[in-house]
Amino acid sequence: MKSTQIRLKEAAFSLFAAHGYESTTMSQIANAVGIKKPTLYSYYESKEELFLSVFNEVAEEYRQHIGQILEEALQMESTKDQLYHVFRGYITYFAQNPELSAFWNRILIFPPASLKEELFIQISNLESGLYERVAEIIQAGMDWGDLRHNVVLDTLFSFYCLREGLLLAVLLNPDLEPRKIEVVWENIWYGIGNYRGVVHEE
Repeated sequence: MKSTQIRLKEAAFSLFAAHGYESTTMSQIANAVGIKKPTLYSYYESKEELFLSVFNEVAEEYRQHIGQILEEALQMESTKDQLYHVFRGYITYFAQNPELSAFWNRILIFPPASLKEELFIQISNLESGLYERVAEIIQAGMDWGDLRHNVVLDTLFSFYCLREGLLLAVLLNPDLEPRKIEVVWENIWYGIGNYRGVVHEE
């Protein structure tokens, strides 16, 4: 049987994802678990503390999951396979859990005013480490001649923008054929791949 604290965090996560931080009350969270509000406050002194506890767990799970995807990608031989594994893995991670996606989207678009700066610093630190590893794949791909030579950060930015756009399309259209991810990826690769086989030399 799950502990009360775990049940509280699970209920809070679902409510924050569905209604956002501002519209979720401690009373709603307590009711969802079937306890009195004073009991909830014996676990968490404030809604901010509870929210940060939930956020930290979600962020750590994301870091570990994407980190694992990157480790798997690095075992692949071609730059195309490496980047596609990262691209598809990210989209699948969120597409298979719309509630998780909603939680992140609310933080990014409508962050709690009192926690905005703290959250964005944590998110920036989290993403920067992951971005660096993808940038390394891109740089190696350019060095090997797999990718068309470009400014690494420009290619990285394009990669992430297209990834986020496809994720949104998948979330808005749950019945979208899975093969569409591959179709979009092939078009992306057509844009960044080095079809002329030219290796850039400094």
